[in-house]
Amino acid sequence: MIPESISATNSNLKGICPSNVAATQKVRNVKISPSTKQIVYQVVPFYKGPERMTSEIWLADTDIAGSARRLTDGLFNDRAAVFHPDGNSVIFVSDRTQPGKAKDLYQLFLSDTEDARDPRFLNLGRSVQEFEISPDGQYIAYSSIRHSFAESTACDAKVYGFQKSPLGLWIYSFVTAESRLVDGIDGVCHIESFTWSPDGFELLYRLRKGKEAEYSEQEILVQRISVKPESRPMTLGTYPRSPSGSNIWLGSGHIVGLQSYEPCNSLDARALFIHDISSGKPKATKRLYGDFEDAVRIVDMQSKYYSNRHGGSGMIAVEVCSDVDTHIDAVYLHRNNSTPKDNYLFAVLPLFRTQGDAIWFGAWDAKYAYDSATDKTTVVVAAVLSSGILNEPPNVWSVRIDENMETRGTPPSRAVTSDDRLEYDVPNWYYPSLTSVRYKLSSHLDWLKNSAPLRTEVIHWQAEDGTRLSGVVRSSMSAVNRPLPTVLFIHGGPYRRDIPDYMPYFCNWRELLASAGYLVVSPNYRGSQGRGHAFAFAANQGIGVYDWPDCESMVDEVIRRGWADPTRLAVAGWSHGGSLTAWGVTLTKDRFKAAVVGAGASNWEGMVMESGSPELEKAISQRDPWDGELHKRNLSPIHRVDGVSTAVLILHGDRDERVPVGQAIGLYRGLQRKANARGKRGTELVIYPREPHGFLERGHAENVMERVIRHFDKWL
Repeated sequence: MIPESISATNSNLKGICPSNVAATQKVRNVKISPSTKQIVYQVVPFYKGPERMTSEIWLADTDIAGSARRLTDGLFNDRAAVFHPDGNSVIFVSDRTQPGKAKDLYQLFLSDTEDARDPRFLNLGRSVQEFEISPDGQYIAYSSIRHSFAESTACDAKVYGFQKSPLGLWIYSFVTAESRLVDGIDGVCHIESFTWSPDGFELLYRLRKGKEAEYSEQEILVQRISVKPESRPMTLGTYPRSPSGSNIWLGSGHIVGLQSYEPCNSLDARALFIHDISSGKPKATKRLYGDFEDAVRIVDMQSKYYSNRHGGSGMIAVEVCSDVDTHIDAVYLHRNNSTPKDNYLFAVLPLFRTQGDAIWFGAWDAKYAYDSATDKTTVVVAAVLSSGILNEPPNVWSVRIDENMETRGTPPSRAVTSDDRLEYDVPNWYYPSLTSVRYKLSSHLDWLKNSAPLRTEVIHWQAEDGTRLSGVVRSSMSAVNRPLPTVLFIHGGPYRRDIPDYMPYFCNWRELLASAGYLVVSPNYRGSQGRGHAFAFAANQGIGVYDWPDCESMVDEVIRRGWADPTRLAVAGWSHGGSLTAWGVTLTKDRFKAAVVGAGASNWEGMVMESGSPELEKAISQRDPWDGELHKRNLSPIHRVDGVSTAVLILHGDRDERVPVGQAIGLYRGLQRKANARGKRGTELVIYPREPHGFLERGHAENVMERVIRHFDKWL
């Protein structure tokens, strides 16, 4: 095994500063082995340095604290590792054949980890976009460019909407070491996602018209196809827009996936939808979650240990956001001869809940296993957790939930049928008495652990109309006991949320500004994640109706509590947070002394015309240039720049397709022409070459954070 490396940023006295944040790593892509005894994950720099991007794969023992060690040497971009269903090897994507360019698959046998620098190359003959191993371990399904259409001319002009290189679906055989294209699938459409059937005989996939984000808001076709050559697909139905993440096909005869609470809505809470396809085509559909809390990610808990023991059943784990907290539930589905016709059993078992900490952006897994030697079942949850409250940086933690044999089958051990009318006993293995212990498996980002601690607190208050809101307040532990200069930092999305995590990055300045002596307040305004359908759907009233007043109400609350200095206020955000910053600055004119608009929108008609996601921007702004009435066209920040005295720093990447750079240039021009003298003097626009919506280059990331600190120090 390769020795554990020193963190990319050595712990030093600088603490949370731009150079340390820009050079740090992130921990992600956690996967549990079929036996639940080991965990594999990825450690990757946040940003690319002068050379190409590299990444490491790490391995840990589930029940041994501090057992994480490097599995690959970090010289290449090794990523997206998963266990083979037999548990003896991991499959991962790497650029080893052509560093910085290739996307090939490799297999590393865990018995040969001393030779981890030279894993087995799986020659697929083409680059891989996404892949999934069949449940029986015989095949890999993967998406790759199907073919490139030749243009009729040698000119490099681009025809808008023309799909030059659509993704197709391919199958690689471990036995023959050969790949083949899955025939019968529409070759013009783009493979959006795919998953195996529980028996490994079929594939379920989704098709859309193109790979660009714009097509995710259009109709999505769902089909199934046998993996036998020359098979033809069966259409199961359509989605009005792309679901969130991939579907999962369960042994109970169900397809499960995450969609908007009302599937046609771009802005809404996410819910779990259960589609019954036991008769071949979808029949009944059931919706779970989404009323008062949001289902945001699902994973398949099944393995060969599960399938061999519980035929006709399926179990998934669901990440559920509940205000600023998160819990993970197991959802069990079962069908047998005792259930009514066209019905099935389902039950929900809580597995894990955050405790003053937070899960890092979907970096978790859950797996069920059965040990025939002991006749015991076990569930393992592994997650990347961090805590601003405890000043704990992101690391991999595991929780094993074992069955207590002495109380096996004790209540609650009931399930309901899918029509919610009849109750049945859940099999004894399912609802045991649970005991669990957390293990911290890794020790990454020690520089952040050793930085000066911050004070992080979740607060609640009421908006002017009585709606209960939540947010997170951060400040330095050394801050004096008096009102502080305060930055309202607004999260993006809008369907995101602020939680008590602990991970600064280039466009998340909460910890950076708190370390610099500012009070930082981050509200979960209406439209955010974690409060269910009505709360999230409020964003459809249009920007500025509920979201900005909710944000400003948090400022009022911390002033009322005596924490914030009302004469030294600032506002900042990236993406939709930047859009709300532009909205608030041009609305209030002089309440905020300084502001940072990062990749934000200033003209919503322009966003609908030029952004990569026009339907989403129409939903946020509730207007577009071809249907909107003329009298509504003063509702963008660009129409209210006159008289602004706030010093505004505008930051943008020149390759931003989500929020085109013209939005930044337009805001800058407007402020330079219409703001008052202080506003003109304090307005600055910085455009970063080669950068998309989320920055990639380390030097640019560091420069962004340096400019933010300097701007607030000067103007606030």
